Amino acid sequence: MLRRTATDVLAVLAVIAVVALVVGQLTGQPVLLGFVTSESMAPTLEAGDGFVAVPAELGGDIETGDVVVFEAVELQGGGLTTHRVVGETDTGYLTQGDNNPFTDQDGDEPVVTDGRIVATVLQVNGQVVRIPRLGTGIEAVRETATRLQTTLAGALGIEATVDSEGLSGLFIAVGLVLLLAVFAENLRTSHTRDRIRSRSRFDDQGIDGRWVALGLAFLILVPANAAMFAPTGTHQIVVDGDDLPAGTTAGEAVDTSLTAENGGLVTMLVLLETTHPEGELGREELVVPRGQSATASLTVTAPPAGEQAVVTVSEHRYFLIAPATVITRLHAIHPLVAIAAFNLLIIGTTTTLIGAAFGLGPRRTRRRRSRV
Repeated sequence: MLRRTATDVLAVLAVIAVVALVVGQLTGQPVLLGFVTSESMAPTLEAGDGFVAVPAELGGDIETGDVVVFEAVELQGGGLTTHRVVGETDTGYLTQGDNNPFTDQDGDEPVVTDGRIVATVLQVNGQVVRIPRLGTGIEAVRETATRLQTTLAGALGIEATVDSEGLSGLFIAVGLVLLLAVFAENLRTSHTRDRIRSRSRFDDQGIDGRWVALGLAFLILVPANAAMFAPTGTHQIVVDGDDLPAGTTAGEAVDTSLTAENGGLVTMLVLLETTHPEGELGREELVVPRGQSATASLTVTAPPAGEQAVVTVSEHRYFLIAPATVITRLHAIHPLVAIAAFNLLIIGTTTTLIGAAFGLGPRRTRRRRSRV
């Protein structure tokens, strides 16, 4: 009994770990687990070491000494960076790699605001919880998958079209499906073996599928909603009448642009809106594939010298897991309606998959002791 329960719990933890890697790959944000790829945090975290990532929404207030994962603007061309908070200003935090002689802000990186922090690295008694070589293993799988794909494509005489990042997500997702199947078979076999070995008149509760479904849904929805909400907001486009493009006079149209980037593996639908009478968007819907960016033009009437035209543009992001027209119509009702529909879809899908694999509700076995 105790041994079987421990096995089931370990299997659940393994499923959660794999789900965390899958969701992290899809949303472009660390979920439960993350890893570093450089020596900037050595010796705390060596290149390839993993760590436990606590979502910013659950991590509480940021303090000096915390190690955070944030969206860098300039460091290594931008993207997720894991560094320690070494100070705080009125406008944000100062960050620095443990192995770097100077702060990030001594370079070109601006101070890190709360909105750019996506996770806090778990520390116990002031020490980072390190998972040695986690990232090295993931990178090895990714490189092996890339080589296999290139070899297979060459043998078949076709062009390799799936990049290494996509293959990584694909192989991890396949691993998740296989792990779920093995877990379900393990539970079924375990309970069958118990019924054969001893048949007593009492019910034995196993893992409740409802809690598994709830836990996985929560694990998916927290980072997924963060990936949609974090970039959401307003942009102010300022056109200065004293700094117009050459040959442009007051009253003429001035073109500027807005760029939306997608650092995850799931295509995003970005909806842009402006109610300013002086601003006109060339496109209000941007489909941004994984790892790419899309640009929309904004036309503004040039103000006279000494004045400025300020146009506010609202941005909303949604995972493109349903037809764009459906998402747009839900958004037109209210952005929260579109977000709620996404959450219900994920909860329904997770519940259906877990229900099919394990059943919903406590697993019971009826055991009856044989008479001698």
